[in-house]
Amino acid sequence: MPDEALQAAFEIKAACDDISRKLLRWHWEEKPGAHSVDALMKHLAQRQKESPDYYERLPELNGRTGWQQLDTTLCMRILLDPEKDAARPLDLLGNTPHPAAARRACNAVRMARNEAAHASDKTAAAQAAIRFNEAVEELEAGYEGTALTTGDLEKYYRLAEDFLSRCGASETIEPQKKAEDEAPRRQKSQKSGSTSRKRQSGGNRAASGRGTSGRSRNASGRNSRSRQNMQTTARRKKRQRTQSRALTVVLLAVVLLGLLVRAWTMGLMK
Repeated sequence: MPDEALQAAFEIKAACDDISRKLLRWHWEEKPGAHSVDALMKHLAQRQKESPDYYERLPELNGRTGWQQLDTTLCMRILLDPEKDAARPLDLLGNTPHPAAARRACNAVRMARNEAAHASDKTAAAQAAIRFNEAVEELEAGYEGTALTTGDLEKYYRLAEDFLSRCGASETIEPQKKAEDEAPRRQKSQKSGSTSRKRQSGGNRAASGRGTSGRSRNASGRNSRSRQNMQTTARRKKRQRTQSRALTVVLLAVVLLGLLVRAWTMGLMK
């Protein structure tokens, strides 16, 4: 592993420790109650008894009397403590303006520090540099104007750029940024295309609707004319039946009249 990348990984770890101390100290001093390191150590000892599984494999705590003696492992274990079985939960991250962003930032710093601590080659150091750069972005979202000033963030961004350059990760991060920048444009283009397709589909449906409506009106017209023709035919047949019955009655009357006349004539002849 080149000396430059090794040195950069060491500095990433130190920067993460510095950030972690700032975050924990800010949270600790914002909460009600005592704000000393001694009070923090007492709280930590109590939590170790309550949650031995969560606080296992911590570094030795004896003799830690100042903030500079705390590292990322210890700070983040306290900040990210779920406190499910705590007698007096503090909910340090929950008492921030942006709890979810603060939690993401703490996790990002912890991951960057772990990558740097275990870096064994240039590739691993580059990954640690990328993680640190991501952590700074998360810190800006979660802690700007609270635990970290604008000046702090500017300093960490400069460090991130330096680490990326020294670890040879700039070639990796630039394409990623370019892809991230292009992603919104692609989404916008896809949305535009989708909108266009929807409009076309809407036009086709409208045209189809108009065609269907036209066919419906045509069919309705044909049905109406058919009903009219049927009604006309029925009336014609009815008139024909009426006329036939009238003719039959007239013929019967004529026949009866003829029979009566014949009978009367025969009676006179006798």
